[in-house]
Amino acid sequence: MYVFAAMDYPKVELDNDFIQVSIYLPDAAHGFYRGTRFDWSGIIERVEYADHRFYAPLNVEHNPTGHDSVSGPAEEYAMFNPMGFAEAEAGESFVKIGVGLLAKGDSDEYLFHGDYRVIRAGEWDIEHGPDWVSFEHDLEGERGWAYRYRKTIRLVPGQPKFAIEHRLENAGSKTIDINHYNHNFTLIDDVPYGPDYRVEFPFSTREPLSISNLAWFRANAIEVDEPLRQKSLWIPVFEGVDPGDYNAALVRNNKTGAAVEFRGDAPITRMVFWAVERAACPEPFIRINLAPGQVQQWSSRYRFLVDEK
Repeated sequence: MYVFAAMDYPKVELDNDFIQVSIYLPDAAHGFYRGTRFDWSGIIERVEYADHRFYAPLNVEHNPTGHDSVSGPAEEYAMFNPMGFAEAEAGESFVKIGVGLLAKGDSDEYLFHGDYRVIRAGEWDIEHGPDWVSFEHDLEGERGWAYRYRKTIRLVPGQPKFAIEHRLENAGSKTIDINHYNHNFTLIDDVPYGPDYRVEFPFSTREPLSISNLAWFRANAIEVDEPLRQKSLWIPVFEGVDPGDYNAALVRNNKTGAAVEFRGDAPITRMVFWAVERAACPEPFIRINLAPGQVQQWSSRYRFLVDEK
């Protein structure tokens, strides 16, 4: 059963009469997530639909500055090469989109789970209505790095769906060439991820692949043979040229008959699957390549499904 200490973290509640969505708001002093890995905006606490609950915090014991202390479709920019990191000296700044200006440590190797000091988080401009919320973050770093970023989460009228819309502008003088992915921390009805779940992709493996001797990637689906308990799964399920429809996955809880499906409009470069008992995570990666002044826009749509009784 999901247990989580209630805290007064700032958030907004959206409702379109079909789904109810609770979203944490970015706040450098009081926010639910203040780590240096994931985009601070649009961290979804939960979605409720037809008496079912989707998503939950990955960690029961919450640390707001922990690198993975998030929930739901959490997104990360530049998992391996943040803007300005390679050229910065120890103590100098680099840019993490959706987080802010961070200080490089003594190591020349960037670690996505590393402990980096926040030099400046910048200001977030937040607007919302009954069924939408928009976050804007403009950041000017050093040595020519700068961006303008907007993320909007919008519920689809009359349907159990929402969209995540992105707009990123290179406001600096250097080319931005990074990746972006959504970790999609998915838990349904507080049922631990394991044999009760099935994860499907719009592509198939040529031959069955064992995953940590606990699960299989067969045809277009991942199925688990036994409870994970303290173990985890990790497998790259796709890498290459996307024909145009590979940015999608479905996570289904066979025990409760509830599922969530996402589909993005940007071609992916890879899809990774990671899982522990508190989350099944299909992770689509896309490339962002922006010369100074250029803009890239992309979106993903989420649909919630429940078996008819």
